[in-house]
Amino acid sequence: MEAVAAAAAPVEGREARSLAGEREAFNSLYRPHFEAVYDFVVRIVGEREPATKIVRRVFALAWSTFPEQGNDVAAWLFTTARICALDALRYRRDRNGADREPLHLTRVNGDRVPDATIVFDRALAELVWDAASTLSREDYSLFALHVRHDLSPDAIGEQLGLNGRVSLRLARTREAFDEHVIFRLVAARARHTCGGLDVLVARHDEHELAKHIRRCTRCRETTRAFVSPAAVLGSLAPVAPPPALAREIFKSRPRRRLFGIL
Repeated sequence: MEAVAAAAAPVEGREARSLAGEREAFNSLYRPHFEAVYDFVVRIVGEREPATKIVRRVFALAWSTFPEQGNDVAAWLFTTARICALDALRYRRDRNGADREPLHLTRVNGDRVPDATIVFDRALAELVWDAASTLSREDYSLFALHVRHDLSPDAIGEQLGLNGRVSLRLARTREAFDEHVIFRLVAARARHTCGGLDVLVARHDEHELAKHIRRCTRCRETTRAFVSPAAVLGSLAPVAPPPALAREIFKSRPRRRLFGIL
């Protein structure tokens, strides 16, 4: 028995070192995306608790398939997070009345703003996020992959099996999103530059107001003064994940055996 134990020890040692090496390689590839994935998921589901469970599942799936994904893991990781988040929304029970931790969704990341004045334009950031919140979760999650997490339409389409269709869908979503926000900005901040616009704003007739802005030369010129709402959406600062979640997912060492049991 002693001889057997002596022979087994080096093998277990090699397995431990191999696992530790895999963990280190996994952490180096996936850890840089952790905060962004959490922000992506929590903005889809709107609550921290389910977002934490989803992110935990996403990185567990990543670990189970590592290193099959290769070194370019961002597209796989974010599209997997999208699938998991949308699945969770489909099966989530109603939580009306439950206490929810407030989320700060409209802070601006100064390193990503297309115009420095946006940092101080709280109303614009809130308007942009309100508009993003009205999108279907399927459309928002696809849009966010592109404008917030810098994935190309081709990369998204390849991962989701939608080659050739993602680019058109994203273009349409962006056009409708930018138009919706800019029209609201024109109505709120430039109504007195055009008499016809001022009348329609007073009437609260959004359909006619949109038609007017599309046709009016002065109003169309005014729309060009505003920065792209999609760019503002991309500049919103990420929601920070719970510190304990990172420690749980990216263990620096594999769990030790205790008395021969994991």
